[in-house]
Amino acid sequence: MSKIYDLGVAWEWEYDFDFVEIIGERCRDRNLKVYFITPENFTDVYNKVELGELSFLVYFDRVSDVDDNFVELNFLLEKSGARVINKYEHMLRASDKATMHLELLNLGVHLPYTLIIQPYDENPLLEIDINALEIIGRPFIIKPSTETGGGTGVKVGNSIEDIFEARKEFPYDKYLVQELIHPVMLGDKKGWFRIFYILDEVLMCWWDKDLKVYQEVEEDEIEKYNLWEIEDLMRKIYSVCKLDFFSSEIAIVHRDGERKFIPVDYVNEMCDMRLKSKAFDGVPDEVVFKVADKIAEFVASLK
Repeated sequence: MSKIYDLGVAWEWEYDFDFVEIIGERCRDRNLKVYFITPENFTDVYNKVELGELSFLVYFDRVSDVDDNFVELNFLLEKSGARVINKYEHMLRASDKATMHLELLNLGVHLPYTLIIQPYDENPLLEIDINALEIIGRPFIIKPSTETGGGTGVKVGNSIEDIFEARKEFPYDKYLVQELIHPVMLGDKKGWFRIFYILDEVLMCWWDKDLKVYQEVEEDEIEKYNLWEIEDLMRKIYSVCKLDFFSSEIAIVHRDGERKFIPVDYVNEMCDMRLKSKAFDGVPDEVVFKVADKIAEFVASLK
């Protein structure tokens, strides 16, 4: 006889403990049954799911970006009928910044001026479009298309030589050369935000990219600084990435004499959800609580 849980949460990063515990608490408050899946019990869980002895109404995946075994579990649970947050194929596609850039451009989203460059392995002596580089300006950002978790491989460049050298770090990857974004000031804060999208809800945070500090955007600040466009922009990004849970960095700049909302880090498919009360660069606790509440509410709505 199959044992059915309302929510399965897969996790392995020690700093995820608080986040998944809060999700568990919010679910138990709603009389929902939660099962935590870790590398330690993975084999037992996988075998039981495969045999039809264990199933989940909803599966929340926090591991498959670092453990291929959980990729297989993601596919298996999707095939078994579980509602998966997030589907692995969507996470994999969303992790390609070059793909996301082109698809967002097709939607008419304002983006940093960008040059997408072939992998070094495919074309080591690639000629750089000087005119495009002049539009981007100097200095500029150089970053790999897929190998950028936690800022990995991201560099500031000033010359074509810098681009050639940067490409060698991940020679199999495409690279993006992008303009350096300078946000406007909104009061005493930089107009730079990290926004969380969770199951059709948009949660806004100020993000100081230099100090690495979050602050939740207050309702009156949304009105005061006319930030409503951010919500529409996040829904456009969702329409491209198809992820139920992700974050984006968005900056406000002056371009061509107008105020523009510019996604800078398009899609972060595996959000760092450490609490601000535990880490100086953590997410405001209230935002973490809201994400957990939304997940629990969603699971309850499917029963």
